[in-house]
Amino acid sequence: MTHRIDHASNSCRQPGRLLSILALTALAGCQTIPDVAPWNQATKDVTGAVVTSFQSAANVNADIGRRLAESEISKSPADRYAHAAGVLNQRTNDYEKLFGAIADYSGSLAAIAKAADNSQKAVDAVAGSVNQLVTAIGGTALAGAGFELAKTLFNEAIKIKAAGDFGDAVQKADPVIAQIADLLVKDLADLQRTVGPSKDLSIRIAIENPLRKSLDYRAALKRRWVELQEMVRNAVSPGANADGTFPPTKSLVNVSEVSELARVDQLLREADAWYKPMQEELQSRLAGRAKTEELAIQAGRAVQAWRESHASLAEAVKERRPPESARLAALAVRIRDLADDLKKGK
Repeated sequence: MTHRIDHASNSCRQPGRLLSILALTALAGCQTIPDVAPWNQATKDVTGAVVTSFQSAANVNADIGRRLAESEISKSPADRYAHAAGVLNQRTNDYEKLFGAIADYSGSLAAIAKAADNSQKAVDAVAGSVNQLVTAIGGTALAGAGFELAKTLFNEAIKIKAAGDFGDAVQKADPVIAQIADLLVKDLADLQRTVGPSKDLSIRIAIENPLRKSLDYRAALKRRWVELQEMVRNAVSPGANADGTFPPTKSLVNVSEVSELARVDQLLREADAWYKPMQEELQSRLAGRAKTEELAIQAGRAVQAWRESHASLAEAVKERRPPESARLAALAVRIRDLADDLKKGK
C-alpha cells in the first residue's frame, strides 16, 4: 500500500517537473541573443574618435591653407596645398556622416539584442538597419560607389529577411558591411596620399616666405659666426706647421676677431626673438600634416578592425558570448590621442 502511495505521489509530481522544464526551455529560447553593448560602445568610441580627429585635422590644415594664400609665394604650391586642405575638409564632412551611420547601425544591433526578441521582428530590424547604413553613403563623395553598394544590398536584402534569427541575419548582412568597409578603407588610403609628405615643402614656404629677408640676414650672420669661431680657435690654439712645429698662441684679448664675434653673437640672440617662434610654428605645422596622414592610416585600421569584429559578431551570437571589442577600444584610444595632439599643435 505504501508503495502505491509513493508511486502515485511521484506520478503527481511529474507534470510539475515537465512544466518547469518546458518553461526553462522557452526562457532559454528567448535569451539566445547575448549582450553586444560592449561591442556597441567600442564602435561608438572609435567612430567618435575618428570624427573628432578629422575635425581637428581639417581646422589645422585649413589654417595652413590660409597662411599659404596670404603669403607671397608662387601660386603652384599654394594651390596644391589649398586642394589638399579642401579635400580634407570635404572628407571630414563625409566621414562625420559615414562614421555616424556606422555608430547608429551598431546601436541598432545593440537595441535589438537587448530586446531579446529573437524572432522575425529582430530579423526585419537588422535588415532595416543595414538599409539605413547604405542610404547614408548616398549623400557623400562615395555616392558613385554607393550605386554598386545598393545593388549588393538589393541582392542580399532577401537573404537577410529570410534569416532564421538575429545571428543569422547579422551573418547574412556581413557582405554588405564588408563592401562598405572596403570603400572606406580605399577612400582613407586616397586621403593619406593627398595629405602626404610632398606637402611639407608648401608648409615650409608658407611659414618662411614672409620672413625671407630676415632669414637670409640671419643665415649670413650664422655663416659669419662660424667663420669667426674658426678664426678665434686657430688664434688661441693654432695647429701644427708643415714642419711639425707649432706657432705661438695668442691670448683672447689679443685676437682682433673676438670683438666682432661678440657683436655677431649678440645679433643672433636678438634674432632668436622671431626665429625661435617661427621654428616652433613650422615644426608644429609639419607635425600637424604628419599627424593628419597618421590619422588616415589609423582610421583605415579602425574600419578594418570594425569589419572583422562585425564578421565575428554572428559567431559570437551563436556561441552566446559577447563579441570581441578590445582592438576597437585600443584603436579608439590611439585615435583620440592623435586628436589631442592636433588640437595642441604637437
